[in-house]
Amino acid sequence: MVGVKNNRRTKYTIDLIKESFLSLLETKKLPQITVTEICKQADINRGTFYLHYKDPYELFEVMQHEFNREIMETLQERDSPCATEESMINLLNIIRDKKTMYKILISETGKNDFLSQVLLEDHVQRNGEEPNRKEPCTMDYSFTYMVHGSIGVINQWLELNGKESPQTIAHIISSLGHQNIKFK
Repeated sequence: MVGVKNNRRTKYTIDLIKESFLSLLETKKLPQITVTEICKQADINRGTFYLHYKDPYELFEVMQHEFNREIMETLQERDSPCATEESMINLLNIIRDKKTMYKILISETGKNDFLSQVLLEDHVQRNGEEPNRKEPCTMDYSFTYMVHGSIGVINQWLELNGKESPQTIAHIISSLGHQNIKFK
């Protein structure tokens, strides 16, 4: 039914807008992209774009939020902490499948704040009420080390076009984390 927000045609149009936008983001920076370019690439009219989004910035924010939500849902799916290999494999599968979005988020922000935030939220949800066995200062530094180290390994993996499997990379990250825990 036309006009219904969740019908197949509407979902198809939204997906087409997002794909076209991602394609443009591969060659241009966000401030350089216009609604007209997105519409031309998607073969839709401007009215259709404005039916769903205010401007390219809102579209970018929506896509970033969806990406973050998908990562959070995956990390919480099996109720296992983000530090486990199984959960890390799930995270790496999402990043590999949405490699373009991940790279664009990094290049647009210049850093991995969004992934750090997702990992931090996951950590707080799982350990917020639990008393820490280590001093809070040590836990803060340890967590920072793990997040930024993990992000560095993920970025290198993607730069090498994901030659290793997500299982291999998850094992590397996990083993580096266990080495970190042994330091006191």
